[in-house]
Amino acid sequence: MINRNNFEGYLFGHFIGEGNAEGEQIYFAVSEDGLHFRDLNGGKPVLVSGIGEKGVRDPYLCRSVEGDRFFLIATDLSIYNRGGWWQNEQGYYDASTTGSPYLVLWQSRDLVNWTEPKLIKVAPENAGMAWAPEMVWCEEIGEYVIFFASSIMDPSTKMKAKPNAIYYVTTKDFEAFSETKLFIDCQNDVPGGKGKIREIIDTTVLKVGDWYYSASKDGDNAEENGGIRIMKTKTLLKPETWEKVLDLDELGLDLSGQKCSTLTNSSLEGPELFCYNPKDWENPDIPEYGLIADQYMCGAGYIPLKTTDLEDRDNSKGSWKILSENEYSFDRLKKRHGTILNITKEELERLKAVFKN
Repeated sequence: MINRNNFEGYLFGHFIGEGNAEGEQIYFAVSEDGLHFRDLNGGKPVLVSGIGEKGVRDPYLCRSVEGDRFFLIATDLSIYNRGGWWQNEQGYYDASTTGSPYLVLWQSRDLVNWTEPKLIKVAPENAGMAWAPEMVWCEEIGEYVIFFASSIMDPSTKMKAKPNAIYYVTTKDFEAFSETKLFIDCQNDVPGGKGKIREIIDTTVLKVGDWYYSASKDGDNAEENGGIRIMKTKTLLKPETWEKVLDLDELGLDLSGQKCSTLTNSSLEGPELFCYNPKDWENPDIPEYGLIADQYMCGAGYIPLKTTDLEDRDNSKGSWKILSENEYSFDRLKKRHGTILNITKEELERLKAVFKN
């Protein structure tokens, strides 16, 4: 087990776009403070998938519960190889209904030497995709929970039998996986559940004390009443126990000078929750959390938010803030739907030495 007080840096894994074959691969950047990142490996991919769709997106890095190895999982998808975001006869983006049921998995002992990529089947029957995977260790069952977005298709009509929702499998060894089950269901805020349900994708989970907090893209791009929604539960594997904490647009944050004009599903996707290292907290007794989201609509990369209280629902305590452009840097590469891993000084220096700029 590793003590979080030993963490002194951050590793950012991400992809950069879909304009060429190299864009949908794994890129690394590092930071000493979680705010200013430097691209590694001369701006070239660190890991390349030659299996499945021969492209990967939405990576997630996880340190093992023992602290002695690392897992990297990613969406098996290449929009470039598919010829772009084209719509099929049913009116869907084809990649979301004829997509891979697999994820791509790498493992490492030191963050620089990685196994060959491996496909792992996770999606339920008749799934149209397995997108944006993340994972979390679940103490209650002693296994890793790998969760991701899937659409369930009606094979006879090729229409969605259920809007996109979040599903999961569990594993102890990354060799055997449980059956697929529902993790977080589609959202519906109408009392009695009579309103139109919204799709949900791009979920991230962070455990704080006894609570698991999630942030998701709630609603398809044009769906009304959606946003980047934070929820919480104490019972990770019971979908009905997730309860709303807040939507980002309910915080009333000042967007002056920002590239996006709203903090909803119409402008943001791919949220990522993480905890800053204790050395970077303003008050050594008060943890600080980061939430970054991909400004997909305006193509502006990530917008970073910080908070000391994930449950400051209307920001009445002033705990939430959007960082201004002079407070952070993501370096030259445009970072798309990525992952931030807390790392030690030794791990930071090893990454910089091996993957030199």
